[in-house]
Amino acid sequence: MRIAIVDDLAAERTLMKERLVRQLGLRGAQAEILEFDSGEAFLAARQKQRFTAAFLDIYMPGRSGMDVARELRKKDADCILVFTTTSTDHALEGFQVRALHYLVKPFSENELSGLLDEMLKRLPQQEKFLDIKCRMEVISVCAVVTLCMLSILPI
Repeated sequence: MRIAIVDDLAAERTLMKERLVRQLGLRGAQAEILEFDSGEAFLAARQKQRFTAAFLDIYMPGRSGMDVARELRKKDADCILVFTTTSTDHALEGFQVRALHYLVKPFSENELSGLLDEMLKRLPQQEKFLDIKCRMEVISVCAVVTLCMLSILPI
């Protein structure tokens, strides 16, 4: 599992990462958690690797978290999106990009705990995808199908 935290404020990213590590640890789950200080940095990283979930602040310099979510949805329908922001002004827009949740800062660790339970229920038991880089774009392919195809091809 790979999780992105996208927030222009370093203190907010640090707090979210600490909480995620603690809550995932309580569930025996592991994740690679990557931090990004802008939506542009996250989208650039997304070109190289797939993310299971992204926690997006909405109010950031440059592209807003909502704009980033719209761009992400053009290529990735499966990434679990959670908005973390100080305002409820964009909550309805979150539905348009199929966000799982909308956390209003400051939120409690109990709120995050319940959200993680919901997120983990939505994940396949094991991620069985291969990320293949083709012409500077990442394509996710079902590993089981790929391995079956390789086993029937003559070498």
